Amino acid sequence: MDDSIEALRQRIHELEELNRLAGVLGSAANVGEVLNAIVHAGISLCHARHAAILLFSPFSREVVETLARSNDPSMGGIDHGLNLIIAGWIGHHGKPLLAGDVIGALQLKTPAEQWRQMGPVLAVPLVSDGRPVGILNMLKARGDAAFTADSLRLAGMISALAAQYIVRARLHDTLFQDNIRLKSTIRQQHGAHDILGNSPAIEELRRKIALAAGAGATVLLVGETGTGKELAARSIHLTGPRAEKPFIAINCSAIPATLVEAELFGHERGSFTGAVASQKGKFELAHEGTLFLDEIGEMPLELQPKLLRILEERSFYRLGSGAEISTDVRVIAASSRDLSAAAQEGKFREDLYHRLNVLPIYLPPLRERADDIPPMAEAFLRESSHGARQFTAEALQTLRRMPWRGNVRELRNAVERVHIFTTHNTISAEDLRQAGILAANGNEPTLSAVLQKHMRSGRGEMDMLEEVEKRLVELALLDSGGNVSRAAKILGIDRSALQRRCEKFHIRATTADQPE
Repeated sequence: MDDSIEALRQRIHELEELNRLAGVLGSAANVGEVLNAIVHAGISLCHARHAAILLFSPFSREVVETLARSNDPSMGGIDHGLNLIIAGWIGHHGKPLLAGDVIGALQLKTPAEQWRQMGPVLAVPLVSDGRPVGILNMLKARGDAAFTADSLRLAGMISALAAQYIVRARLHDTLFQDNIRLKSTIRQQHGAHDILGNSPAIEELRRKIALAAGAGATVLLVGETGTGKELAARSIHLTGPRAEKPFIAINCSAIPATLVEAELFGHERGSFTGAVASQKGKFELAHEGTLFLDEIGEMPLELQPKLLRILEERSFYRLGSGAEISTDVRVIAASSRDLSAAAQEGKFREDLYHRLNVLPIYLPPLRERADDIPPMAEAFLRESSHGARQFTAEALQTLRRMPWRGNVRELRNAVERVHIFTTHNTISAEDLRQAGILAANGNEPTLSAVLQKHMRSGRGEMDMLEEVEKRLVELALLDSGGNVSRAAKILGIDRSALQRRCEKFHIRATTADQPE
């Protein structure tokens, strides 16, 4: 009777320990916590003096992590070499190791002195989805009672429970570290320091971006086309408290007026022709993050009251739905138009203008900060050539004197163009002319300079035509951002014809193409 009660107590203890292990594993945040929980359970349930876990690489059987724990502080932990030998034995035999004498079981001829202190051994594989992810190894001191069949049963239960959590925790650690690296990269790529230039105007812009980032108010970015308004918006988002949340950008001038409302607020299935499924709008997708409304001045007048309402009430309705949706979104708007003048002319709602114009930030055109042009051009050339090319002082001054009506965007494209057309590592003003960046008077682009360069090269007519054709394809793809459909429109040919030329010249589009 006493034996039955003791056996029952033992089973209750085992269940409690296994339940405790499951609870710890379920809440563990990383691999280290998981491993500690497993070795503690192994020592407690199997009455081992020492326990160790060896983890294998996800790509090989190489041991990449080990963790050991000992119940007996007067003895050293399991020697790493012994761990590896035991792991090798299990790998070779494909079954657990249960023996009263570890040295005899492994047939060790000249065991290390520390190994001679070890006696009974119990080691089981940790298997997930049929693949070994590690080894749970437990040892007792020489002279201790051997591990029993019950010990083997419990070790098997521990290993079955633990393997899946090790894989999950390792994946969690990997994703967490990858996420940190990705966010760090994004911050480095789009932080305020990425706004190039050291002129007083740019220093003032950086100062305002830093102030706006810490505030929660609506921002209105004003500046000519190509001055970097989206870059400024991303900088505000990524250096502010919403950096971990979504940044959603929408260009109001690029969407047909009939679809703007559905894009912003979403729609239910059947709410209009073509609405075959329900869809979330940008305000819903940007919840707790930032919504960037580029070219807000192009938003249809009839839609502006709805935008004003969501800015005031923080709620909206999907098209075709009577259910109100609340949202917490920071709005950053941008315009290349003078919204104040447009409001006075009745082309933009005055109340919406004032609601957007809480934190106005002006982005200066290049002609107002000409001293920034040379360092910007050098930075763009380093990026394009991976640091292999540079401009002469004369070329930089030539670029500085140009009007750049397209601002930073035009300057970047021009640098890309001269990088494609020029073979010299040091790019001169003459190279700018021959690449079609400027004519002899230094102001307007010309194609004749490009053609003359190839005619002077002495190559055959067909070679020259193919070379020019290749350059035109490259330029069209550059101007279209790598989009084949838009590049084909620029060249006045259909999409399939451009694809054939890309294959002919081994040219690859740089971005995913969406046919227009």
